[in-house]
Amino acid sequence: MIIHKTIFKELSKNLAVIIFSMSILLFMEKFVRITRLFMGKGADFSDVLKIFIYLQPSILLLSLPMAILIAVFLTYGRMATDNEVVVLKNSGMSFIGISIASFTLSALCSLALFFVSLYILPLSMQSLKHTIHETIIKKASMTLEAGTFTDVFKGTTIFVKEIPSEDNFKKIFVYRDSDKSMDKPVVIIAESGDMSSNPDEGLIKLSMNNGLIHSYRDKKSSTITFSKYDFILTSGVKAINKLKPDEIETRELWNGRHSNASWGIELHRRLALPLACIIFGILGPALSSRIGKIGRLGGFSVSLIILILFYTLLIMSEGLAESGKISPFMGGWAADICFGAVAVFFSFFAYKDRPIRKF
Repeated sequence: MIIHKTIFKELSKNLAVIIFSMSILLFMEKFVRITRLFMGKGADFSDVLKIFIYLQPSILLLSLPMAILIAVFLTYGRMATDNEVVVLKNSGMSFIGISIASFTLSALCSLALFFVSLYILPLSMQSLKHTIHETIIKKASMTLEAGTFTDVFKGTTIFVKEIPSEDNFKKIFVYRDSDKSMDKPVVIIAESGDMSSNPDEGLIKLSMNNGLIHSYRDKKSSTITFSKYDFILTSGVKAINKLKPDEIETRELWNGRHSNASWGIELHRRLALPLACIIFGILGPALSSRIGKIGRLGGFSVSLIILILFYTLLIMSEGLAESGKISPFMGGWAADICFGAVAVFFSFFAYKDRPIRKF
């Protein structure tokens, strides 16, 4: 029907604009958090482009349900303000008829997001880690500049007076704070050294020659001389072979969901968020019909309030699941269950508001 196609077209346009805007905003938020890792490591435009592409599946997992709800409220809020909803009802169209475009679009987005969540997401997150390792670890020597103190590596400050070649250094000064691997601060001075990396282990090694190690603690100090010493630097990222839950394939998550709580939470999260598209696709038209003439601005405001409540509940339930207070199933599905019930409630009353003649 032409009416359904018209509503679907407007919904699709709004959805495309919102997804594009949110993808840029969420990418910038994520990229700012890893900017420090790239400073001074030779990151170029191709590195940034790869990161943008590899982050899109994880961004879509959050942004697409949000975009569905905002697009629905913008569209149906505008229709209510222009009295189009009243005209459609008076012409005999039911709530289902008016909302069929929203149901169809949300179902299509849900199917697409299921594919992204279950198959594309772990592959993209693994590729993202590889890109970060290539930029940070393989280009680690580019962080050091002659005559400049560098504190890019966690807990370590390095000064090199001369750099004859890319991986070779002369007159090196290193200061390392105390941490889990070193119970007291140390100062290392060496005549020369070179840098190498092992991306598979996530290690950067600074091999120094002919120097001394000075350590101090509780007003006591000690000095050790060496002819060759390998100093391990912290890159700030985990080794490639140490996968986080969002980097693990869905089949492995399924097999290990009972033995590892974080795996179970990630699995249910991948299943629950795509289904949120359908929930919002049902909730949007139903709630818009009850609110009345809210317009685009009102629809945008209401959708933001709903999204804040939804993702607050999602974060809280995942946190409770990680602490063991609720099951991983509830950690991933609590928000969907609550808002699904709200969607059914408002849909029931919207459906009862039947026209005299339906088509």
